[in-house]
Amino acid sequence: MAKLKIKAQKDGFRRAGRAWSAAGEVVDSKDFTPQQIAALGAEPMLEVSEVEPAEDAKAKKK
Repeated sequence: MAKLKIKAQKDGFRRAGRAWSAAGEVVDSKDFTPQQIAALGAEPMLEVSEVEPAEDAKAKKK
């Protein structure tokens, strides 16, 4: 399953039932419905990108 990196323009911005940070976080796409993923991607206050497995491992080490 794909992972997504989601970064908010402002700490605490809420969408899809969660608060997002300006630092960004990596999440499993399976934790969201297709409609939520579409809403996250369409939200101008969020930057959403797919993460490669190696990039995800680096993020967890920090």
